[in-house]
Amino acid sequence: MTGFRAVALVAEREIRERLRGRAFRASTIVLLLGVVGIVVFAAVQGDDGPTRATVVVVGPGSEQLGRSAGARQASFDLRLELRRAASAAAARRAVAEGDADASLASGGTIAVAHDAPDGLLPLLRATWREASVRSALRARGLSADEVRAALAPPPARVVSIGEDTGGGQTLAFVGTLLLYVGILTFGYYVASGVVEEKGTRVVEIVLSAVRPAQLLAGKVIGIGLLGLAQLVAIAGLGIVVALALGSVDLPAATTETVLVSAVFFVLGYTFYACGFAAAGAIVSRQEDIQSTTAPLAIALVISYLIALSVLGNPDSTLAQVTTFLPPVAPLIVPARAAQGALPLWELGLSIAAMAAGIALLLVLGARIYERTILRLGSPLTLAQALRLARSANG
Repeated sequence: MTGFRAVALVAEREIRERLRGRAFRASTIVLLLGVVGIVVFAAVQGDDGPTRATVVVVGPGSEQLGRSAGARQASFDLRLELRRAASAAAARRAVAEGDADASLASGGTIAVAHDAPDGLLPLLRATWREASVRSALRARGLSADEVRAALAPPPARVVSIGEDTGGGQTLAFVGTLLLYVGILTFGYYVASGVVEEKGTRVVEIVLSAVRPAQLLAGKVIGIGLLGLAQLVAIAGLGIVVALALGSVDLPAATTETVLVSAVFFVLGYTFYACGFAAAGAIVSRQEDIQSTTAPLAIALVISYLIALSVLGNPDSTLAQVTTFLPPVAPLIVPARAAQGALPLWELGLSIAAMAAGIALLLVLGARIYERTILRLGSPLTLAQALRLARSANG
């Protein structure tokens, strides 16, 4: 059996076993429902609809102005309710007593309450100004069509300078969180899978057909493919639901960010998965996994905290330095890319640094895995595992 065929068979076995497991299916469903719930909750909480405002009008002319303002209310995020008053004094009294937010009287007199919605006065002023211009143009002999054309000039050409970082920061935060959870979760899957095979002695049967390095590679690849598929499904569903509800405006760099995030999930997962596999290989019981994987989990937590600290300043020295550090880069690089703060040369150099780190950890992790995968008994310390790795080389 060729090396590639052996790795492929192990990866296929990992995918099949995980998909059969209730825990993986249940966690996927829970995560998908959780993302939908969060997006829907954010949309409901963040969208209270237009602000209601009551306007009292006096006389036919003011009533017409009120209707004109109602035609433009959506642009000011308002919903107007018009009420009639017998006199200007009655209209002002309604505003003073809190029964109305503003009043319109003959001659363009506007009375507005001190706590009226922010957009109400600008709306009424703009409506009065347009009505005054319309009347002046008609007085000069312009037809209705000419007046309409004069009051509706072509829109100004707008050129955006710089980039809106608000949506980019939101995308960076969500992406960083998903990457952190994904790498940590599937890293633990690798470690627990190794221990499970050791405890049931299944690994002895498997190693009669494949070499330890091939078993390690297949396990990492199989679980990684499942992790990537789950991450894409969760992120994709969240984006689709958010767009359908209109609760998010995706920044221009969304496509690039998704691609960079996928690449660095693969790189980050591979980097940490080798460590988690080695951490699982040096113990024989599931209860001991927490202690051996603690350094890897701590490294991920620190990386996540650093990523959060640079979200607001992606061009800082800390952000630039950590872009090239393999343990931290998987969470830093996508966050910077989402905010348009990652030059192409830094992206390329970061990928090269990650590849070098992965190659080093692959060699070290494979040696520890190979020398400890069949060992049962008390857990090894990190120093003992490293001594075994060195002895494997000589």
